[in-house]
Amino acid sequence: MNALVGSDLVPEPKITGAALRACRQLNDFASAVSIDILEAVKDKAGPHKEIYHYIIQELRLTLNELGISTPEELGLDKVKIPWMASQGCIHNAT
Repeated sequence: MNALVGSDLVPEPKITGAALRACRQLNDFASAVSIDILEAVKDKAGPHKEIYHYIIQELRLTLNELGISTPEELGLDKVKIPWMASQGCIHNAT
């Protein structure tokens, strides 16, 4: 995933799903359940929200199978840290 995140592209749903399944197969529960992979995909999509929503739509069965919630389902898209928001480091991605 580091190589994918480092490249200038949004990983396809098939690749992202394979990464999530690989984490689970390796019993790397923290990586599979943590939403770092989904947050990386969202970050790579940038202002093109439709790309991120498409990827989530395509991953829905995999996410359900693995019991993984999206950042939006966990309410993490609405979390703001006052200092970071005042510094322009984060924004509300709704």
